[in-house]
Amino acid sequence: MSLKSIFFLFSFLAFSLLAQKAPLNIDTNYVYYLPFAPGKKSMVMQGYNGAYSHQGEFALDFKAKKGTPVHASREGIVYKTESTNVKGGPKKKYLSLGNHIVVKHSDGTFAAYWHLLYEGVFVKVGDTITKGQLIGLSGNTGYSSWAHLHFDVYYYSEGKQVTVPTLFKTTHGIKKLKVYHSYRKPIDSQSAISKNIDKIEYHFQDASVPPLHHRSFSWILTETHLRYSANSYGTILKDTTIAISTIKWEQCKTAFLNCGIKNQKTIESNDGCTGGTGITIQTWLNEKENFSGTAYTCGKTTEGNLSGDFEKFLSIIQEGIEPVVYQY
Repeated sequence: MSLKSIFFLFSFLAFSLLAQKAPLNIDTNYVYYLPFAPGKKSMVMQGYNGAYSHQGEFALDFKAKKGTPVHASREGIVYKTESTNVKGGPKKKYLSLGNHIVVKHSDGTFAAYWHLLYEGVFVKVGDTITKGQLIGLSGNTGYSSWAHLHFDVYYYSEGKQVTVPTLFKTTHGIKKLKVYHSYRKPIDSQSAISKNIDKIEYHFQDASVPPLHHRSFSWILTETHLRYSANSYGTILKDTTIAISTIKWEQCKTAFLNCGIKNQKTIESNDGCTGGTGITIQTWLNEKENFSGTAYTCGKTTEGNLSGDFEKFLSIIQEGIEPVVYQY
């Protein structure tokens, strides 16, 4: 029997044994996303039971340059984060200095994303995150010889971490990843929407009367700038433009999907309404509109063709923006 056959036999037996011994509620057949942006391809530099630092572990090291966007492989709640470390190297004295994110899943397992960039964590403890959400940036902090992303899934047994083999969705189907193989994350229809836009507009229209209480505003984002403007029946209250980072732009694009912004069958009401508010969200590519939706709210009734978590989407747009930009 060849060494390759022995390795696969060992992996299969270990996987089967773990599935038998794991707590009954753990989903050993869950299919994870690759922890990168849709369409991104990455090589597994160290796999299960790797000789360098994965002895006895079902862990993966993905090749990733510093600053590569890291996306959640599975939905969950942020359990732990660290982003203040700047040092790293191939010595165990750096073991505790890796920046990281740990996410707790609904079945009691945890996913760990390690060696992130200094200040390269975009979530905080207690946040609920969605599958595919942008959560941080890869780096080279902690016990690390090169810039990469370490990923593993584990549960606790008698106070010890027990790692779990993971299956991933790739452009070539569902796979258990192998060392020195490269895999690409698929681009689904929603991901394509996010990928193919170069401007996002969020407009809030307020019909309050008298004008003293009327406030309408717009957040317009491109790949390099953000413009905020506010008015009261045509009177300009604020109009500010600032530069933004590529990472901020990627956060907002990802939020468009994570907040479920999409069109629905138009809801109409015959009750009539005086006043109320409206939200219009649009996306553009090369000055051509490729998405538009509006929702109107009056009292407890919401109508229109737009659905999603508008408040969360707006909060992500505002996140990290100095209040001076939109206060007046």
